[in-house]
Amino acid sequence: MNKSEIIIKGLPLKTNRLDNGDVKLLFKIATYDDMNSVYRVIIKKDYWRDAVIGMKDVNYFVIKGELKACVNSKGIPFISVEATSVKLFNLLKDMKGQIDLVDEMPIGTDEIIDILQIVNENEEIHVKRSKNKALNYMKNNNKFNKPIVVKKDSFILVSGYDQYAAAKELGIKNVPVSYED
Repeated sequence: MNKSEIIIKGLPLKTNRLDNGDVKLLFKIATYDDMNSVYRVIIKKDYWRDAVIGMKDVNYFVIKGELKACVNSKGIPFISVEATSVKLFNLLKDMKGQIDLVDEMPIGTDEIIDILQIVNENEEIHVKRSKNKALNYMKNNNKFNKPIVVKKDSFILVSGYDQYAAAKELGIKNVPVSYED
């Protein structure tokens, strides 16, 4: 039997620590038919401990996990997910208190940072053609197709000049980055 995986993004409605130290999160996710499904996510205590180190004011979760169909004590079906990967984010908010980020983060995103933190040492690199391609992708899909790669300690831009230039032109304040050591 094949195992099914799912990625859940957002902020849980409820968080509980279980007796064994694991953490249970409840997410309400909109479905294709404009209904809401409840997902119960179980995060093993070791994953949770590693994910929350140094985190404050978490406001966005990206959880990858294994799907399991379950039924509660009242006979109502729900989806249970055993987390295999957990990333927590403290995303920046705009003046209205809304998270300033397109809906989807690209695969490989390590963090969301203010674009002003990125140091572009190669301003002369000509990215017009690729920037236009990135601009069109962002406008048509309302998301980044890949994170901008920066050095972890200095935020110096390593690759993704096209994404960086497009985000600057579109006025996007918070961008997904992947770190290179």
